[in-house]
Amino acid sequence: MGRSTLFCICMSISRNFQIAATAERVGSKLFLAVTAISSVLLVFPREEVESWLHPLLIVAAFAAVTCSVVTMNYQTEGNRLLRATQLSNSLGATIGDAPRQDYFNNSVPPSFLRLAATTLENTLFSKEVLSRMLVTERAKVGAYAVILILLLSLRWTSTSWLLLTAQTIFSADLILAWIRMERFRQKTVRVHECIRQFFLQQGDAKKPNNVAIIVASFTDYECAKDEASVPLDSAVFEKLNAQVSERWEVMKAQLQVLSPLK
Repeated sequence: MGRSTLFCICMSISRNFQIAATAERVGSKLFLAVTAISSVLLVFPREEVESWLHPLLIVAAFAAVTCSVVTMNYQTEGNRLLRATQLSNSLGATIGDAPRQDYFNNSVPPSFLRLAATTLENTLFSKEVLSRMLVTERAKVGAYAVILILLLSLRWTSTSWLLLTAQTIFSADLILAWIRMERFRQKTVRVHECIRQFFLQQGDAKKPNNVAIIVASFTDYECAKDEASVPLDSAVFEKLNAQVSERWEVMKAQLQVLSPLK
């Protein structure tokens, strides 16, 4: 594979993740717009107010769902390309390339043990970032659920079929996104613990059973990423990066991640 092809892979990874992150940010702003409009309709249930806000609410709700679809598509494609990158980096293959030279923060030689080490590092960062992101996500879902229940239960609010459909689709998309994020974190924690136990027990990365454990853990994590299709919040990552990086250095020493291959 030539250098130009590798450069295109790197650019494609970055492009897909950037589009997914942008769509996610736009979707978050649309969520705020839908919530604000719904709140106004709840407080001011007047026909003249509804005539202006109902069309805005419907457009914003469907636009938010569209942003979710765009995020999922581009995030999944970015995951696919990055998966090839990680396998290439871990096993000394040539099917991908790292998006930057310092992306994989371990110096284990190319092997299945390196694949285990990078998976351990990735799951450590992912589970910490997801834990912080879920605090906001749970609050968003709870707040909107209260507003929606009030809108549907109070007699003076309009329940036209188009408005009801928009609210229902938007609410379902919001709840499903939260559930996917919760499942992503749970599966990430499980994979992280499995790989951590592998290193604790000083598993032989050349034995078929242990290779199967490493590959299964890697694929479980990658499947969880694709199922969730959620971009990790870069702002949250930057806030946690120093703290989690320090934990990773301690973990590498404790688990002897840099020990010679068996």
